Amino acid sequence: MSLLFLWRRIHPGRNPLARVWDRIEAVILLGGVAVALLGVPLAAAAGSEAYATMMARSALETATRHSTTAFLLEDAPPARVGVDGTPSAETASVAARWALPDGTFREELVTADLGASAGDGVTVWLDEAEAVVAPPVTPLDATSTGVGVGVGVWLIAVTLLAAGYLVARQLLDRARRAAWDREWERFGQDSRS
Repeated sequence: MSLLFLWRRIHPGRNPLARVWDRIEAVILLGGVAVALLGVPLAAAAGSEAYATMMARSALETATRHSTTAFLLEDAPPARVGVDGTPSAETASVAARWALPDGTFREELVTADLGASAGDGVTVWLDEAEAVVAPPVTPLDATSTGVGVGVGVWLIAVTLLAAGYLVARQLLDRARRAAWDREWERFGQDSRS
């Protein structure tokens, strides 16, 4: 599509061949573009809110979780190598042992990379009750969540606007065809008289 074609679609101007339906379509298209542009700050606000929520979660989890080193008691399943020769980043549950602050030891299944050997150290995250938990949310996780939410909200809005425009265009095309049929019918009657 050329820029001239797009310009003529949104700006029929004083073209005597431009119909009312063409002008209505141009207004709908321009309105959709304006709403999409106005949606950018709203999407940014949604992304910012998601970022703030994740940062608060990160602060809470960082304050209530600590890491320790657990030592594997058995070998993890062998690592798989991809077609391109790079080892897989898969993990497996493997029995491990670590020391608690009171001097006792705890054994439990932990997540280890495939190919890890018995005796290898892995980082384990524990909560205040010394139960194994997921690592705390990082600021990078919060940033990627915020960006993802913002972009996702805007893309959903643009998709809905585009769908609305296409539905409106279908209805306008139907109205244009009906007007065209009426004109041909009137032309046919005038030519017979």
